[in-house]
Amino acid sequence: MIVGIGVDLLSIKRIQSIVSRGSRYSQRFSRRILCDRELTEYRACETDKLRIGFLASRWCLKEAIYKAAYPHQILQWNDVCIYKDGPRPLADIQWNKGLADARVHVSLSHDHDLLVAYAIIEK
Repeated sequence: MIVGIGVDLLSIKRIQSIVSRGSRYSQRFSRRILCDRELTEYRACETDKLRIGFLASRWCLKEAIYKAAYPHQILQWNDVCIYKDGPRPLADIQWNKGLADARVHVSLSHDHDLLVAYAIIEK
């Protein structure tokens, strides 16, 4: 049974403006939205372009998941950890009791400076 569907559209320029402000802002932003595993991956990004893409994709996917989970669970940023299995994004989520056995399917696509993410939660 489908519990929720979420979608998010993001202009990469929004994230680019945060990174371009300097490391103080981008570090604070990354600590706020990324789980520990993601932070380790983010810190390994060698260029601003890679850092921007990493933050933008995580933000967009997490927003789509948040929208799909609401109102069954109000997620915090650290409740969701995005990782990759080859080219495919996957999500590890700390569900509450009501969604303990839920599965999430995510998809991410981009064109120029736009990202779109979809999330479907099923039980």
